[in-house]
Amino acid sequence: MDQKAWSAAVDAAIAREVKRRRAELGLSAEALGARCADLGYPLTRQVIAKLESGARSGPTPAELFILARALEMPPVSLILPLDQGPTTRPTPLSESTPWEAAAWFTGEDRATLPDPPEAGSPQAVLDAFRRHDRLVRTALLSTRMAAERRRDAQLAPPDEYERADTAAAQLEYVAQADRSDVLAARRALRDQGLFPPPLPADLAHIDREEA
Repeated sequence: MDQKAWSAAVDAAIAREVKRRRAELGLSAEALGARCADLGYPLTRQVIAKLESGARSGPTPAELFILARALEMPPVSLILPLDQGPTTRPTPLSESTPWEAAAWFTGEDRATLPDPPEAGSPQAVLDAFRRHDRLVRTALLSTRMAAERRRDAQLAPPDEYERADTAAAQLEYVAQADRSDVLAARRALRDQGLFPPPLPADLAHIDREEA
């Protein structure tokens, strides 16, 4: 596919998805523009209508971000909708499935990366933040489960207390290990000059204890 046809196809796919999602949410073009304005980046009804009709080229990066937020969807789903067909062209000379293209876009495609990425590379940074996110989710779940099991133990009748106490202690041990993993991951991010995202309230003490 030549570059002009490919560029036009990308713009058309985005336009279709904006129009489809807007209709799905029951929004007029004017209402969508108002949502964008509420988010700090106004888009007029005319701009949205021209975008959807193909009368103007695809959205700028800033417009793409604000439209995705206003349409309550990830930006990648505007650019590479997974239901657009069996194949798509992420570049003029390549063809793949929509999922493969979306995974490449978000840095999740590791099929071409059998070895760990080079330290400090964009892929390594993405991987580090994704690992941190997984560890936080795991620690949050285990911490809450341990707290619930400890409450159950405190309310258990005398003949069941020992078993409940043991179960609670086991979960508390796992939760503590999970929180230690989160702390290590946050330190690793900071050592690279990166900024770990804020922790959920149930885990906020991790940063306080480190400080």
